[in-house]
Amino acid sequence: MKNRNAVIAFILSISFTVFILPGSASAGSACHNILTNGFYSEYARIDARLRDRSLYAELCSSNFEQALTAIKRARRSADDGSLGLSYGLFTLDDGGTSTGANSGAGSSGLVLNEERFMQWKSGYCSKNSAVDSSQAAEFFMQKAAVGHPVAMKAVEEWSACMQKREGLSCWASPSYPLPRNEEFLLNVKWTKTGSSQSRVRPEVRHSFLTRGAVSKFEGTEPRRILPVGYKLNTETSQIGVTRPVDKAIFANLKINDEGAEHSCSVFIPSDSDFTLSAPFVNRLKFRYPG
Repeated sequence: MKNRNAVIAFILSISFTVFILPGSASAGSACHNILTNGFYSEYARIDARLRDRSLYAELCSSNFEQALTAIKRARRSADDGSLGLSYGLFTLDDGGTSTGANSGAGSSGLVLNEERFMQWKSGYCSKNSAVDSSQAAEFFMQKAAVGHPVAMKAVEEWSACMQKREGLSCWASPSYPLPRNEEFLLNVKWTKTGSSQSRVRPEVRHSFLTRGAVSKFEGTEPRRILPVGYKLNTETSQIGVTRPVDKAIFANLKINDEGAEHSCSVFIPSDSDFTLSAPFVNRLKFRYPG
């Protein structure tokens, strides 16, 4: 029985790994890197609240090596000593003497090890999966890019990269001008894979919006993104979506292409996601979960 349970656990672990691979690959894709490159290039000039939220989400989507790279890039761009303090990655009791975000002390000289990072991640990233966190980081980085030419250029190049991906691609973009947290654009792009290019356009089989979000696409039923039977074309469809203020939502879409089903899912964070109500200070000697 013991051996049988071990075999079952092994099979389940393989199945789970296969399931999450596409999301993990997406998080580290060339498109994602284009956006993060623009974000770090303007990091020093971005409002601290916006960049902290973006980096927090990015770290939640990362493994330890990816997290170290992200932290090093942020420190090279701008390090006022407060990196990680606002979301608990480091604390004032870790050895720093900072009492303010711009004091020049705090987390600057601290080295993050894998055990500490995994403890932090289990305590501060448990609400969202790595894939959801990566999509949240992309959404926040787009908002953070506003007013920063290099980062905005990276957003344009990232969007162009997303539109070139084969198959069904879905991603969210903030509505401009900001702030308009209650509205965003859902981008949907279909690109036929393989050498044969059929003239048959894929049809929407099912779509769903959570938590009271409403599609502005004409003729769409409540809680749906696009009407059932709607035929996608080769252009990128931009669907305006409204949502209750400060509500994170999921958008799910399933299409049929000549008998084959394709689906995509997008997490759209709220402004209150990946933030703490106040900078984390370990005054009670709080021990991280794990």
